[in-house]
Amino acid sequence: MRTKGLSRMAESVQGEVKSSVRTLQILKLLSSYQAGLTFTEIQKYLEIPKSSLFVLLSTIQQEKWIEFDAKANRFTLGIQAWESTHQYLNGSQLISIAESHITEMMNDLHSSVHLAVLSGCDALYLAQIKSDRSYDLPSKVGARLPAQATALGKSLLTGYSDDEIKAIFKNSVFKKFNSSTIGSLDQLLKEVNKVRIQGFSESNGELVERFYCVAAPVTDGNGKVIAAISSTVPKRYLEEKKITKVRMQECVQDEARQVSEELRAYS
Repeated sequence: MRTKGLSRMAESVQGEVKSSVRTLQILKLLSSYQAGLTFTEIQKYLEIPKSSLFVLLSTIQQEKWIEFDAKANRFTLGIQAWESTHQYLNGSQLISIAESHITEMMNDLHSSVHLAVLSGCDALYLAQIKSDRSYDLPSKVGARLPAQATALGKSLLTGYSDDEIKAIFKNSVFKKFNSSTIGSLDQLLKEVNKVRIQGFSESNGELVERFYCVAAPVTDGNGKVIAAISSTVPKRYLEEKKITKVRMQECVQDEARQVSEELRAYS
C-alpha cells in the first residue's frame, strides 16, 4: 500500500513539473512574439496536446500572465508578465535609464510622457509620467489602446514587415474614434511606412481630438524595436505657441535614440 501511495505521489509531482515546464515554454514563446500568437500557432510550436494546452492557457490567463486579444484572436503576454519583467530590468538599471530620459523629456516639453510595448493590436502602456501642467489623458499604466489610433502604436509597428502587420490585424475591425482615426489596413500600412522613413509617429487627435502626441521607437542591441516612448500635449499648447511640433518631434527622437544607445550598452 505504501509503495502504491509513493507511486501515485511521484506521478502527481511529475505531472506538476511537466505543467510548470510547459507554462514556462508558453511564456518564453510569447515573449518572442509581442504581436501575439494564435492557439494553433502555439500548439504547432510547442507540440502540446490541444486539450492540455487549452487548460494551461486558461490557467495562465486567469493569473494575468497572458491575455487573449479577441480582436486579433491571439494570445499575448499579460500585464503580470510585463510587471515582473520590469522588476527584473529595474534591478539591472535598464528601466531607470528609460525613466530618466522620459522624465527629462517631460521637464523639457512640459508634456505627459509614456513608455509602451506592442501587445496584439494594441499599445500596452508600461510607464507614465504626467506633466506638471495638469490635464486628463485616457492612458494609464496597464491600459491597452488601439495601435492604429496612437502615436506609440504606429512607432511600435515599424518593427514589423507589412506582411506581419497584415497578419496581426487580420481579424481586426478598425474602430473610428473620430474622422482623423485610421480606418483601414491600407491606411495603416501607408502611415507606418511614413513613420519608418521620418523616424517618428504622430497622433493628431486620432484617439482624443484635443491632444497631439509624438512617439519614436526604442531598439535593442540587435536593432529590433522593443518599445516606444511618447510625448503628449493639449492641442491648445500648439495654438498658443507654448510648444511647436518640430521641437516635440526632435526631442522625442533624440531621447528615444539615447535610450536605445544606453540599452545596447547593457546587452
